[in-house]
Amino acid sequence: MENFLAIDFETANAQRGSACALGWAQFQAGRLFDSGRLLINPQLSDEQWDAFNISIHGIKPEDVRGAPMFAEVWSIVAPHTAADPLVAHNASFDMSVLRAEFARWGMTPDPFRYVCSARLSRAAWPDMLSVSLPVVADELKIALDHHNPCSDATASGQILLAAVERIGVASIADALKKTGRQWGEVRPDLGWMPFGTGHTGVRAADMSANTNSFDRNHPLFGRVVAFTGALDSMTRREAFQVVLNAGGQPAAGVTKATNILVCGEQDLGKLAAGATMSHKLQQATDLRIKGLDIELIGEVDFLRLL
Repeated sequence: MENFLAIDFETANAQRGSACALGWAQFQAGRLFDSGRLLINPQLSDEQWDAFNISIHGIKPEDVRGAPMFAEVWSIVAPHTAADPLVAHNASFDMSVLRAEFARWGMTPDPFRYVCSARLSRAAWPDMLSVSLPVVADELKIALDHHNPCSDATASGQILLAAVERIGVASIADALKKTGRQWGEVRPDLGWMPFGTGHTGVRAADMSANTNSFDRNHPLFGRVVAFTGALDSMTRREAFQVVLNAGGQPAAGVTKATNILVCGEQDLGKLAAGATMSHKLQQATDLRIKGLDIELIGEVDFLRLL
């Protein structure tokens, strides 16, 4: 088993560029070697902190006064990424925090690879109803103090090890190969390659729900849901399936009937002024301008709806 570094970010508010803590867990040859938590001063006023975020992780503005800023914290972690891959649970969130912080501080990251332990969990235990961190940790009897970033990072690494074993191989690389996934990576040209792309050719018309009993109060029930960009936590087929199972209708494209457009984190970032949008994202924004009620959400928010 390769060495790897599991990480988990907590943020001060809903903006990705507001990291206030980083948890890490270093694994060597399949065993936990070291772990810790580093507070980060996001350089935000007290009013810019969100009470909801504080209620989740318990970190308050006064806790990070005097703490190092992101660049200093990342300099502690970065040496590990040169040789060892990063691991995160629902890696789209943590990678989007990294992208936002790199951009915010004008930093140029060294190339690295990463793996999403949630997505490998989906491949290892396809019948598991949810691959959220507390659900998988409970199922595998892994100790977890959820939203303590050190505990979350440690659990993510332990889940990855269990998933690799369940898939029946001896390494992360073999698990990716066997399940048809690929490394997520930041390349030498600073291009971001999402973890585990591969949704070409998926047709909702060829799929059906796995149940005849639907919760009419489910937020996706009766909703037409389209997707743009790669998701880190699941394949496009898996995303279509969970929408169908909730009583919703997955759609290949954006039309006037679309209620929700789920954007992969890279596409979501293109909402910034001057960025080049995907065709679907442009269609959705044009329809919104015309008064249609199309909700644009990121992958993390989509997972919360499930």
